[in-house]
Amino acid sequence: MNLCELIKQKGTITKEEITQNYDFDSRQTDYYSNAGKYLGILEIGRENGQIVCFLTDRGKRVFNLSIIDRQSEFVKLIVSHSAFKQTLKICLDNGEMPTKDEIVEIMKHSKLHKVGSDSTFYRRASTITGWINWILNQIEE
Repeated sequence: MNLCELIKQKGTITKEEITQNYDFDSRQTDYYSNAGKYLGILEIGRENGQIVCFLTDRGKRVFNLSIIDRQSEFVKLIVSHSAFKQTLKICLDNGEMPTKDEIVEIMKHSKLHKVGSDSTFYRRASTITGWINWILNQIEE
């Protein structure tokens, strides 16, 4: 069962439960929960002194869709963010993924918040590449 479906079933899930159920380390748990928050499908809060994740109204709507419609909705949510949309456009126009340096420049012009250092931009460029590759795989299927 994927993370959001588990949260849908349980209502909330602690970050500790995520780490244990998915054999993640805490950094991976933070990545996936923050990715869900970035897309607007998860919220992170506190319950009984623990950090928990729960689906937003958007998340509930998305996870009530069929798998094909859900994947389509994920694509829409991802490309609603400028850095992803611009990177995908360049990739489709040129027939290849932009370089990490090009993606970093796209991100810098997209005015991302909470990104200060170049090392963070380059880490996030890897995320953008991964998500764009996922989108391209959805198109191919």
